[in-house]
Amino acid sequence: MTWLYGWNEASEAFRELAQRHGDLERIPHGGEGPGGEPLTVDVALFGPSRAARCVIVSSGLHGVEGVAGSAIQRSWLSQLTGTSTRVVLIHILNPFGFAWQRRVDGDNIDLNRNFLLSGEKFDGAPPGWQDVEPWLVPQRQASRWDALLPKALYAAARKGRKAVFQAISGGQYESPRGLFFGGSGPATLQGLLREGLPRWTQGAREVLHLDIHTGLGTSGELQLLLPRREGTQEADALVRRFGPDARPALETVRHYRVQGGLGPWCEELLPDCDYTLCGAEFGTVSALEVIAALHQENRAWFWGRRDDARSVWARNRLAHAFAPTSPTWRRRVLDRGVHLIDQAMEPQ
Repeated sequence: MTWLYGWNEASEAFRELAQRHGDLERIPHGGEGPGGEPLTVDVALFGPSRAARCVIVSSGLHGVEGVAGSAIQRSWLSQLTGTSTRVVLIHILNPFGFAWQRRVDGDNIDLNRNFLLSGEKFDGAPPGWQDVEPWLVPQRQASRWDALLPKALYAAARKGRKAVFQAISGGQYESPRGLFFGGSGPATLQGLLREGLPRWTQGAREVLHLDIHTGLGTSGELQLLLPRREGTQEADALVRRFGPDARPALETVRHYRVQGGLGPWCEELLPDCDYTLCGAEFGTVSALEVIAALHQENRAWFWGRRDDARSVWARNRLAHAFAPTSPTWRRRVLDRGVHLIDQAMEPQ
């Protein structure tokens, strides 16, 4: 399976495969890619339209992370022969981020911090954000010499690693040019999913949603992050289905807790079905290397020129932090990702 970093190439390859087996929706997203191409969210639909059970597989919520998600979806599609389960493949949830080699959307929104629940406000920041922001988001062009790593290590030694990662990554709503910005209101994707999800899952009593990510954890290894606590009936059932990669109690395996994540919002949107979203995280590089790559790309985007050599370097560094070129890494992620979808499809 070819690993594709360009939005046009990846989307065309996905659509060609999807149309062999089922129905395809191309939903305008707004915005354009680097070549002026209009961006869409492509959704492939397979199996009975009103099946009691539905499996959703999505990728690219964090744009550049969709490189692996696209390869996994296309590889699974290439082996598809038929299904009695309703299957919904959402190819790239954040086409702007994928097309421009960013993690965020066109408004610099980290979409997995944007899905606030009823009563929550787009306001505030985690404790410690004001302390890390000056060195995390310096207002200057990217540079190969980077003081971020020693400053982050010093902050972690003083305040604790978990506290620093929480301050950086938990989701902030104060700095529109900062990292992990959750937005000042609902992003475009919210409206798209609010209309689409009830329609794609209509008639289903059970919906199992796999949202594919990269960047967190040991390189090449999968952590399937479950939304239910260890010992609950729901978590036990998911562990039996997926095996040792499944990790109950999300907060025990992350470095931080996220506000505005996609899963709880989907559950709130569809209260009449048993909706479960599991984050499928494939490790790449160290957490500090991920933060450093995000930091440099953000500097290049806001305070650099796109064709400057430092900006090109920062974009490539980010792309490879979330989708390494190692053949061994790619093979392991592809094999495990396809197997994960097959496991989700199996009746219990």
